[in-house]
Amino acid sequence: MAMLRNGALGGAVFGLAAAAANALPALLQAIMVRIGMPPEALAQAAAIDLALLTVAGTLLAPLLRLPHGRSWHLLALALLWGAAQFGLALNSPLLRIPSLAAAPLALVLTGAGVWIAHRRVGLAVCLGVGLLALAITGPSSYLALTTPAAEPHTKFAAAPAGSPDVVLIVLDTVRAANVSAYGYARPTTPVFDALAAEGALFLDATSPSTWSLASHGSLFTGLFPSVHGAHFEHAFLETQSPTLAETLAEAGYETRCFTANAFISPSLGLTRGFQWTDEAWRSGGAGSTFLFAFRLLDWLGFGSDDKGGRAVVESFERWAADSPAGSRPTFAFLNFLEAHFPYHQLPDDYLGLFTEHSRSELQALSMELMGVQFGGEPPADAALAARLATDMYDGGIAYTDYLLGRVVEALRSRGTLDQTLLIVLADHGEMLGEHNVWGHGAALYEPGIRVPLLVRYPTRIPIARVATPVSTVGVYATILDLLGLTSQTKLHVESLLPAVSGGPPGGPVFSERHSNPAAPRSDVAPAADMSVRIRSYRAGQLKLITTSAGDAMLFDLETDPNEQTDLAASRPADLARLQDELLLWRGALGLPAIDRSIDSGEVPELDPQMHERLRTLGYVE
Repeated sequence: MAMLRNGALGGAVFGLAAAAANALPALLQAIMVRIGMPPEALAQAAAIDLALLTVAGTLLAPLLRLPHGRSWHLLALALLWGAAQFGLALNSPLLRIPSLAAAPLALVLTGAGVWIAHRRVGLAVCLGVGLLALAITGPSSYLALTTPAAEPHTKFAAAPAGSPDVVLIVLDTVRAANVSAYGYARPTTPVFDALAAEGALFLDATSPSTWSLASHGSLFTGLFPSVHGAHFEHAFLETQSPTLAETLAEAGYETRCFTANAFISPSLGLTRGFQWTDEAWRSGGAGSTFLFAFRLLDWLGFGSDDKGGRAVVESFERWAADSPAGSRPTFAFLNFLEAHFPYHQLPDDYLGLFTEHSRSELQALSMELMGVQFGGEPPADAALAARLATDMYDGGIAYTDYLLGRVVEALRSRGTLDQTLLIVLADHGEMLGEHNVWGHGAALYEPGIRVPLLVRYPTRIPIARVATPVSTVGVYATILDLLGLTSQTKLHVESLLPAVSGGPPGGPVFSERHSNPAAPRSDVAPAADMSVRIRSYRAGQLKLITTSAGDAMLFDLETDPNEQTDLAASRPADLARLQDELLLWRGALGLPAIDRSIDSGEVPELDPQMHERLRTLGYVE
């Protein structure tokens, strides 16, 4: 009995060190990219590590009978834990190193603790517990200390009588090509389709960037990323431009944020102006698989089947039930993350909706592709991977659509659905093997930036199908237009309402993606190279892509929707025309060159002919 007790104690001591070693990389992540793993998730992971290693220590207790048994027992624990870390490490050089270093680091920490305990047991215990506490609370503490203080909310004048509620919903990572309203063969989005049949559906909407921070920064400011500044090279939305939430709060709106996406957090500046946020991302569901303990539970079949969407929609339903119609108008923002990687993290009914493959097989591929997203090698059988990934991804879209349906039903039960300005869109798309690119964040090809967009407001918006290419950056101005409000700053894309009746689209269709110095792979398609900055510009069905390395690509999306043939060399006149138009728009909007620092103040010099063209567009006097 004493042997088992000593084995459990040895496992618990090593578990304490292992839990700290597994949690410490989250602090480094918070410092580097300002995304903090919530302490709740880190504490859960630590508890799992501690419990499993206590059990392992008990099972390995017979080793204590050997000569130098304590050393053999500790070494066996480290080897067992290291083997588990190795077997479940993500397919990514960037993410594999912390996993593989955890067991050796835990061994060193345990050895140091034992050495200290031989002299002062109390000090060793305090240091061990303190180190774990630092690892768990460090990320959130660092972000709290380094995040600029938000302006205190003040009381504003009451909103004009009859002001509608505004509900803005982001279907995170959902690309238009896999939405049934856009002609997709699978019935992935019956709720979205029904809403689209009652409002304006934009058939050719482009996101301003390829990932959450940059795209939400544009959605909330009406500016492209190179001006609002929240992107890979500067992970924070500064305060120089008022956010949509701030603008509506000043107009008398209650502003509420419902999201499980950790990017929509104070540490990145995206919650500025929201008077209340549910912080559903703190549950850790969306990012749990970055932690070894949760990957292990997932492998054992006990992983989460939700990325936080359930908590988000339940929070919204409570608000709708507790806030009677006719009260202060509300701007509610919701983000549903369920189509995001890892693709298998779904309820069984949705994971198996479009496939008969087993959860274990889908889980293995899903985690492999999650590693590819961070620089791992692409799957050997790309065709099979694309098929299974699409099956899971479509299930994620269907689950997202189900959650969207619950939001609609909550508004209908409240009696305000038809008096609510409802806008549904995606922040960016997803690459499912096209151009041998997986995930999002890198590529400016159409699957990564072509997104769904609908506006439903029966009292003002007619039923329409808008074929004109538009930018989702115009959503900000569209909301203000429908509410009769004006922006305090010049927006890059004006209201999309004229496009609904066949008028102009409000502004240019740009997408931008800044470089990521930490990107470990460069042997990728030209429009997905993370070592350079990239900007795309649409003129009708022609698409120009330029890079900070001086490269230019031209695609005709009408004849080549998959962007397989670069026409830059064969159609020099079209290339020159689009480059000229891009320069014109840069001058109109004050966009920096793609190869210049965003704070350099550099804008293009406009010759008289360009100035005249700009004047005819109404951008200068």
